[in-house]
Parts: sequence; structure tokens; C-alpha cells
Amino acid sequence: MVYKGGMVEETLEQKLKRHEDALSLCIAEIEKLRAENERLRSAEGAHDVLRRLYLDEAQNPNTRVRAAQAALNVEKPRLAPVEAPLDLVAEPYEPLSVVVERQRRRADAIQALPLAERERMIAGVVRRDGNGGNSDDSD
Repeated sequence: MVYKGGMVEETLEQKLKRHEDALSLCIAEIEKLRAENERLRSAEGAHDVLRRLYLDEAQNPNTRVRAAQAALNVEKPRLAPVEAPLDLVAEPYEPLSVVVERQRRRADAIQALPLAERERMIAGVVRRDGNGGNSDDSD
């Protein structure tokens, strides 16, 4: 370096060396971008490219967010109505008044039976006297 008039000037060799270094850095960057281009073109599909972009922490945050938004519909499909898997058949309609009348007739018919016959209809029922003991207790 040469000092002229209080300023530092580069020699020709220094200037040439600085430009060669800058050129080497540019060539390295170009090669890196070419390799990335080739990698992106050889990807299996657009979703793979988007996925690589949003997972690459070296990318600009805005680029990553936009890539993630674009890939979202593929990774998490939207909910859509689905046909019910059951084959349901409704029972025929019977008015409540008809049901009540039929059940009352059945209850009246059961109450008209002798007690012994009603007990046989209900398995496991033990007849008790009014004091909580069995009527057949011989205490």
C-alpha cells in the first residue's frame, strides 16, 4: 500500500489480488446456487420443494413462512363431510298413546295372575313378609 496525500492507495498487485478473491467467492456462490437449482429441479414434486424450503433454516423467514403456508393443504388436508359408515334403518313410528295403552294392558294382565305365577315369571325373586324376613322362616 502506498500513502499519497494522506490517503492509502492499493498497489496494482493488491488490487488484482482483491479482485481475484472476489471472483473466487462469486464462482463458489454460483456453483452453490447451480447445485441448489439442480436439487430443486430433481425433487419428486412441488410439495418436496416447499418442504425443503420451509425446513431450511438458512432461508429468509418470509420465504419459509410462505412455503409452509403453501404446503399446509397437502400435509393437513381440509376436513370434508364424510358419508356415515352405518346403514341405519328407523323403526316404524308408533304414537305414545298406543304404546302406553299396550303397556297398561300387559301390566293389568300380569297383576291379574296369581302371586305364585307372577313370582315364577321373575327369576330370583324371594317373597318376603312385611317385616323384611322370608315368609317361610321358622324362627
